[in-house]
Amino acid sequence: MNALVNHTPKYIFFLVVFSFFGKTNAQYTFPEDGIVFTEDEVPRVDIFMDSDSLNELLSSENWDSNYEYPATFIFTSSEGKDTVSNVGFRLRGNTSRGAAKKSFKVSFNTFQKGKKFKGLEKMNLNGEHNDPTILRSNLGWNLFNAFGVPSSRANHVELYINTQYRGLYTNIEHIDEEFVQKRFTDGSGNLYKCLYPADLHFKGMNPDLYKEEFWGRRAYDLKTNTEEEDYSDLAHFINVLNNYEGQGFQCELERIFDVDNYLKVIAIDILLSNWDGPIVNKNNFYLYHDPCTGRITYLPYDLDNTMGIDWFGVDWANTFVYFWSNISGDYRPIFEKLMAVEEYRKRFSFYMAQIIDTHFNYSDLSPYLDEKLAMLSPYRQNDPFAGQDYGWSFNDFQKAYEESIGDHVKYGLQDYIITRSLSAFQQLQLGDMLPHLQEINIDWSEESVAFHLHTLDNSAVEQINFHYQLDGGDWQEVALDVAIDGSATYVHEVEAVAEMNYYVELVDDAGQSRDYPLCQDASVQLGYLERPNLVINEIMASNSTTKTDEFGEYEDWIEIHNLSSTVVPINNLFLSDNPDEPQKWQLPNTILNPGQYIVIWADNDTEQGSHHANFKLDKDGEFLGIFDRKSNNYAPIDTLTFPAQESDVSYVRLPNGVGEFTMAPYPTFGYNNEDPPMTTSAAIRTEETITIYPNPIGKSESISIDGIQIDHIHLFDVQGKMLSSSTTANDLDLSNLNAGVYILEIWSKEGKRFVKKLIKQ
Repeated sequence: MNALVNHTPKYIFFLVVFSFFGKTNAQYTFPEDGIVFTEDEVPRVDIFMDSDSLNELLSSENWDSNYEYPATFIFTSSEGKDTVSNVGFRLRGNTSRGAAKKSFKVSFNTFQKGKKFKGLEKMNLNGEHNDPTILRSNLGWNLFNAFGVPSSRANHVELYINTQYRGLYTNIEHIDEEFVQKRFTDGSGNLYKCLYPADLHFKGMNPDLYKEEFWGRRAYDLKTNTEEEDYSDLAHFINVLNNYEGQGFQCELERIFDVDNYLKVIAIDILLSNWDGPIVNKNNFYLYHDPCTGRITYLPYDLDNTMGIDWFGVDWANTFVYFWSNISGDYRPIFEKLMAVEEYRKRFSFYMAQIIDTHFNYSDLSPYLDEKLAMLSPYRQNDPFAGQDYGWSFNDFQKAYEESIGDHVKYGLQDYIITRSLSAFQQLQLGDMLPHLQEINIDWSEESVAFHLHTLDNSAVEQINFHYQLDGGDWQEVALDVAIDGSATYVHEVEAVAEMNYYVELVDDAGQSRDYPLCQDASVQLGYLERPNLVINEIMASNSTTKTDEFGEYEDWIEIHNLSSTVVPINNLFLSDNPDEPQKWQLPNTILNPGQYIVIWADNDTEQGSHHANFKLDKDGEFLGIFDRKSNNYAPIDTLTFPAQESDVSYVRLPNGVGEFTMAPYPTFGYNNEDPPMTTSAAIRTEETITIYPNPIGKSESISIDGIQIDHIHLFDVQGKMLSSSTTANDLDLSNLNAGVYILEIWSKEGKRFVKKLIKQ
């Protein structure tokens, strides 16, 4: 056992992320690029706005303004043309606001809360006026994402404003609550935007001390949970970073901060010479606190001043990788404290060597540079603003891919990559690392829990021991078979609900050992506690005419029913359309009385209120589930996988609450599925009165309907099965009906829909 490890006394630390059936993954998810961030083409973005508003936006007296002007946004690609009206449009950036080639922000949700384009609330269009290649930023984002660091997606677009070509732009994903929801286990945590002078120095234990403002904005600006405005997580992180020492520093830092992710970040940052980040310029980064893991993750931001862009007379391609913060002459705890830990320093060195070997070298990047130069050249050649700031010609653009063009561009991309990769590799102090556990994935059900362990490549792990105790009992040890890639799996059969404390011991071929987590135990609940008796009772996955929400919009909806005889608080329960992401959307802060119903709008529009989920239903069919609280491992309460749905047709349980799902001709929307509320049903049209006679019907085999010009009629039983249909009431076949209740769906010539109850005696 490693000397750093002390398991007496023990305290619980939730190292892993719990999920349903599927995966518990300590790593991050990475959304697909999609057409918005495609690297295969250069989509076109058009902005149309009032000409006076555009002149006002571009006027020098308004360069510092964040006022958003109304505009129409059009995105054209190989997949077609998408138009979004009434978006917000403004300048963005810092020094770039005064540049001839300005940067812009498109906000789809400025004038309508919840409005999005392809799942995005905002789009950042960067002019990259400091970079003659217009590629440095995009290359940097690709490198971060390729190496598993949660970071923005990026590509290139051509921008037109009121039909005038504004040039070739980089489209960079905005970091906001949408960004973290796509990448983290729990997207409801604190997200801090950190700008100059965010040096992460200790100011004191009072969290409010970190709300200090500079130039009208905060250095640590909380972007989510702004009503609570609780900075205690940030204050604790900065306290640990500055004031903890020795074993206590490493133990507590790993508990609250994703150290491994940040070691990758600084390896890439130094290879890119990203001096405008926290290590040198105490600027430009985000911190996200995941409530589920309890850890803060560093997110890179703003990569335009990289790869040889220099304003200080520094030869960035040859800087010393282990003392990078010394360039500024100031103390940077985020870098220096980690480099002082031998284990972290060795792992940082390993990551940098790995990045150089697999990604950041001219051999691997040369085809990428050639492809980008060929793809971007036509758009840059006609760019009317790219040369206005520094006088760069199209020939300078092409030349800058290989060599320096002078002034602040001290290296061409080719020269920089060759020089930086060689100088960095020659400086690396590589040595035997402690064995490293990269992630723990957990699959579980009520019968078993499987721990899948993945070690760092080349960490030469020879032995993995899984240590555990149940409900505070004796510690047990299981030696696991180690695969060639250093991975192993332990499956524990669940005999009863129990609390398992555990840690994993890795031993490498040099006899070095390391425990995960360090200095404490992880904890997981085996089995599931009793869950509330709630069911998904009815859904509508394609609502075009049936029922509107409080904003007058026809949206998908889900009805949940409390079958129990007790009151059920639902604020700690979750609804999700992804079995691997059970905590996707937290239910409203309310209770359900016995027998009560609640309807949730599945419209991916959470800004419209607490009853609006952050996902939509797929008309073609998908998974849907209710999940229990985090402390019960997000245990499934009720789940279904529904088939393809028809527009304005409900999918309901019959008998109500307990039966199988079936299509229904009428929605009951918050009511018993066996008793369609004829006076409140969303399907009923009350503008006109229609009469059905006779009703009830006896031996009569035909009915008449007055008050409407009929287009067609459907007859259903209460299970939703269509029995007959006709274009007239007299021709509707009622001859084989047994005594009971039936439903008539009547459509008028004007396209109005009426639902009436028909009784057969």
